[in-house]
Order: sequence, then structure tokens, then C-alpha cells
Amino acid sequence: MNHVTYIITAALLLVHLSCQGNLQADKIDSPFEYREIYLPERGSDMTRKLHLNNLDTDWGLWGHKLSSVLPEHHSQTVYASSGSELLREQFCFTSPMLFDYIVKYIDDYYGEDDTNRFAILPNDNSIVCQCADCRECGNTESDASPAVYQLINKLAQRFPNHMFYASYYRTTRKLPQQHLPQNAGVLISTMGFPLSPVETQQETNFIQLLHNFHEKCNHIYIWDYINNFDDYLTPFPLFSIMQHRLQIYARGGVDGVFLNGSGTDYSSFSPLRTHILALMLQNPDIDWRKELIALCHKHYPKTGNIIANYLIAQDDYTTQCGQILPIYDGTTRALKTYLPADRFVEFYDSLVAMHNNTLAWEREQTSKLISALAFTRLELMRLDGDTTGALTLLKRLALLPDEEDIDVYTESCWTIGNYIRDYKFMLHHADVIRESNLLRGKDITPLTPLDEDYSDTSVLTDGLLGLPSNYHCGQMISSATPALRLSIPVVEGMQRLRLCFTRNPLYQIELPQSVTLRAGGHDIATITPQPHASESGHSFVEFQLPTIAKGNVEAVIIRNTEFRTMALEEIEGLKN
Repeated sequence: MNHVTYIITAALLLVHLSCQGNLQADKIDSPFEYREIYLPERGSDMTRKLHLNNLDTDWGLWGHKLSSVLPEHHSQTVYASSGSELLREQFCFTSPMLFDYIVKYIDDYYGEDDTNRFAILPNDNSIVCQCADCRECGNTESDASPAVYQLINKLAQRFPNHMFYASYYRTTRKLPQQHLPQNAGVLISTMGFPLSPVETQQETNFIQLLHNFHEKCNHIYIWDYINNFDDYLTPFPLFSIMQHRLQIYARGGVDGVFLNGSGTDYSSFSPLRTHILALMLQNPDIDWRKELIALCHKHYPKTGNIIANYLIAQDDYTTQCGQILPIYDGTTRALKTYLPADRFVEFYDSLVAMHNNTLAWEREQTSKLISALAFTRLELMRLDGDTTGALTLLKRLALLPDEEDIDVYTESCWTIGNYIRDYKFMLHHADVIRESNLLRGKDITPLTPLDEDYSDTSVLTDGLLGLPSNYHCGQMISSATPALRLSIPVVEGMQRLRLCFTRNPLYQIELPQSVTLRAGGHDIATITPQPHASESGHSFVEFQLPTIAKGNVEAVIIRNTEFRTMALEEIEGLKN
């Protein structure tokens, strides 16, 4: 099935689901006049049936897309500056030419009579224009709010029928100095209000923030998050959490909600999630468990019971953990917050066992689930250090890109193909080294503090390399400054010591500047790690152990402080 066919199939499923639910095709009574769920089911049919908006049709400008108003040959005065330096990565919001370009864009494409929404947002970085006009307006080195709100006010006055929105995000985290016009508002990012199953201080602060903005404007939209953006395939539970948040938004006078998910990329259970979240956007007080059970039983006749039971159990597990849900992280963190490992494995095995007994429509949907959830099963195997059956799971996972044209599984566009390649390399290396690795299962002792969530040194001697394209588990991430120091046992017969590192510049993970091996208080050798010749993302550093190396040796790993972190995958003790 190609990508277009998948989109059509998903859309038809949502139409089918929606026709059976509580939503009607006519106008509904909701606390939110704008409602959008950014998952693959978005589209014209879904918008009509689930009463959801669509940024492609309901916004004249959306997100960080202000550059789209610029003509091909435009004035350089639209860009930010600092002293004599022009900073083309950001805009100068007091620029007369930028205002003129926006006006012409609106005149040319939207006119003045109809009502459209326009988001006037800085580019997604920390740059703030420091030109004389912006500084006079009130900009600081970290705050562009004054200049942005000045532009918003001018545009709202110029186009009284259109709606203009600033953002509360990164460099625009200040209230407007004066009350905004009736046709202007704010789009508040919830980055400062993380997903949590329990009340937090951030929740209290966010409620106060809503109150503060209501004193400055009449329109508040929320930009919230409903995925782990480093892992679209592992089920991400948030029904209880999101229901609580939507209730807060409704009480707080919010009139628009954008739930940011995986966009057009496949996300496990997205049809179910879209449907239940759409019901919540209509009425934040619905009994979502009852709705989910009914939906699963109707549209998954054979597997609906185990699907509903698992999703509810995972939601309950999240509440029991009582931890903030990460929206950028891997399986190690998921286990502590929202992924009940034993329950997931039981659910996955049951889904596989029942698959062949389903009807054609249900089988098509469960096939994608079985392939996608193989990713989570493979990650749990890595953490357990037992990859028995991994090749079968890799074959299942490969069905997504091979048959469904579904390949991207992270916001950073890492592909399933990348993951399968790295996993197979890991399995091959483990087979080759298994008999000769004398350090497998041995204890490594840290001599310097380890990073939070990366304090388990057993991953360094589990016999498995990490995956450069999925670095969150199976390796030790370290921001130690200036050096990470480890005490490593010298096992009888061990004549060589090999350390393996990950290099992934996309995530600011760089190789160490150097690795020094010490024994008996003396430096044995110092090596500068180099990228692996195959460009696999791995780098191997190998030392020959001298006869004086008895008991333990010490590895001193100097971090390259120009980058955020370094990652140590494995330490192997080898015979000659």
C-alpha cells in the first residue's frame, strides 16, 4: 500500500468511526471555537465529520512560516541585526518592509472582507533583533515580545476583519504592554506546562498565566503536545491527562486548541486517539473510557477488547507512576512514566496471536499495529539484553516502509530503515564478539557523577552496542565536564580493552576529544576517537593492556565541550 492509499484508508476509517459516535455533522456546542488534532487522520472528511479545524485551510499564516510572505527579491531590512551583523535566521519585527510584505501577501491572497487567521511568529530560535528601532520598542537580547506586539497591533488596525495571533514561546514570553485589539490574540505553547498525571507547580503557574493574558487580550489559543516526538510508534497514553488539561483550558476561557501530534506521519492508535480527543474537544467532561470501549468493540470485533483494555491499563499505569511524560525521550524513560513493560508484551503477543482470525478490514488495521509495535518490542529487548527473536520482529517492522510506505518514526525524520540497519549491525556485532568478550555482565564503577536517566552502567557490558539513530537506550549519555572517569575490571585473560562511542551531530552528540587509559597510577595511552569507516555512527577505541594492568584500570574520557553530550555504548574486554 502506498502513502496516498494509507492516507485515504485512514481517512475512511475516521469517517466510519465518526458516523457511529456522538458527534453530529451540524454545528456543535463546545467551549472551544477552534479545535485541531494534528495526526494523520486530518483532512477534509475528518474535519467535517469530527468538527475539527485544519491549519491548511483555516489559517492564512501558520506556525513559523513568516518567510512565506517574502517576495523572491526582497529587502534585507526584514532580517534581524545585532550591531553591524545581519542575522538572516530571524526577522526584524519593526521593519517597515516586513509590514509591507505582510500587507501585500494578505491583499493578494485573502483580501480584506473575509475573516482569516494569521500567526505572526518569530522563527523557532533564540535570536532577537537588536536594531535601534527594536531596542527602542522594548526588545532585550532575549525578548522580542514588544516588537512582535507592535506589528500585531498595526496589522490588526490595517485589517479589522482578520485575526492576528502572537505566540507565547521562546523569545515572546512576555505579556503585551497594552490590551490587544479585538481582532488579535495569543497562541500559547504549553512547553512550560508539561504533561503530568498529577498536579504540579507548573500547572498552577499556567492557570495564572491564562488569567494574566485575559487581562491583555480577548482571544487565547493553546498549542499543546500529544506525542513523544522521538518515538511515534510506542503507544503514548494521555486521555486522562488531556481531559484534565482541556477542563483547565475551558475554565480558563481558552477559545482555541491545537493538539500537535505526528502530523502526516504514522502514529500508533492515531484513529482511536483522534476520535476520543475530538469528543473531548466537544465536551471535556465525557466518559472517555466508555467511549473508547464502545469504539474498539464496534470497529475491532476480535481484537477490540484487548486493545481497549491495554490502552486503559496504560493510562492507569501513567497515573500510578505520577511522573511527567517526556515528549522527547526513549524507552528507558517511558518505562518509568507510561510504558508497563510486562503488560505491553502480553498485549502485543495476544494481538499477534489473534491477528489471523480477524476480518479483512480489522486485519488491515491490526497489521499496521503489529508492524509498528514491533519497534517497542525490539526496544524492550535491547534494554533486557536479550534479543532472541529480534530478526522476526525486524521483518515485521520492515513491512511498514515496504508495504505501507510508512517510514519516518520521529520528528527529526529518522526512518525505520535507519533503525533496522543499526539494529542488524548491533546483532551482527554481538554474534561476532559474544565468545571473546570477557567483560560481558561485569560491573563498571563510575568515578565521576553520571547524568540523570543515564546512570545504569550495566548497559556498557550487556554485549550490545547502541543504535546511533535511536540513542536513548542501550548506551550512556554523558555531559560530564571535563571528563567522565570509569573504573574497569581487568578479567583474567583480557589483553585488549575496546570502548565504543556514538556520534550523532543532529542531537549534538559528538565523539570525545580523547580517551586515556590509566593503570597503577600511570597513563598507558591516549587515543583520539575517529568516526567508523562505514559511517555507521559508531567509533571504536582500542587499547593493548600492559602487564602492569591488574585489578582495575581507569578510563578518562575527555568530552568535546563544543557539543552538548557524548555517548558511550559498550566496553569490551578481549583476548588477543
